[in-house]
Amino acid sequence: MKIEIFDVEHGQCAMIHCPTSGKKLMIDAGHKTGSWWPSVHFSGQQIEVLIISNYDEDHTSDVASVLQYCSVNAIRRNMSVNSARLRQMKAQGGMGLGIQHVHDWIQWTETQPGGAPAQVDLGHVTTRSYYNNYGEGVGQFTDANNLSVVTFVTYSNFTILFPGDLEAVGWRQLLLNPAFQADLRRITVLVASHHGRESGCCTEIFNYCAPKAVIISDAGLQHASQETRGWYANRVPGYQETDGTIRKVLTTCYDGTITINVSTNGMGFVTTERQRNALTPT
Repeated sequence: MKIEIFDVEHGQCAMIHCPTSGKKLMIDAGHKTGSWWPSVHFSGQQIEVLIISNYDEDHTSDVASVLQYCSVNAIRRNMSVNSARLRQMKAQGGMGLGIQHVHDWIQWTETQPGGAPAQVDLGHVTTRSYYNNYGEGVGQFTDANNLSVVTFVTYSNFTILFPGDLEAVGWRQLLLNPAFQADLRRITVLVASHHGRESGCCTEIFNYCAPKAVIISDAGLQHASQETRGWYANRVPGYQETDGTIRKVLTTCYDGTITINVSTNGMGFVTTERQRNALTPT
């Protein structure tokens, strides 16, 4: 399995390349202004499933073009948010072009025959997703961050967790689910929630998981996104690069696109755009 976490500024876009079958799983469709778009990079290719982890523009800015220029078989999202609720969530700040397209797509699906989202076969790669429900009641949320789709992607003994922009209160609600606790215990690499902002830091999750390293998808020092690097570094052991350096936290700002190749025995090998020759096991 190959995992690519692209440098899309203060947004997110990742691609999972499944072994043997070659099927692709895309998580979010952010882009880098003026230089990189997933719709261009993967133009004409088939994407088995697109997961929209968060109903914000930085996760969806290139969705319209991805759906136009790539062949997307299925979309997964937080199903408790319908088009009316999404409009309400975005009433104050308005919708960017990406979120507007997502809204219009959801609205279109509401006119189609009912049924559960299509099941997707990714071969030896498995995914499990969780999310909080929209609402005003206890344990429910009306903000986009805490309605993020949290996705575990597993191949062999390797699991990477993509939590969207989930904040601490949203983490704590999901931690009430024993199945979520069990999946946390399996993770090898954690993608930092909310691009590494302090609001996404939840001490309690480390009672259940012990990831080797943390990846932050961000674009330099903004919104306090990198002030938590030390916080995460204190909670993970890291992995050793070929020169003996221990890396605990990687960021797309510093490292560029981050690639993890996972072997059949679950060993992950990390390379970065910044240091392509650093082929090291996690």
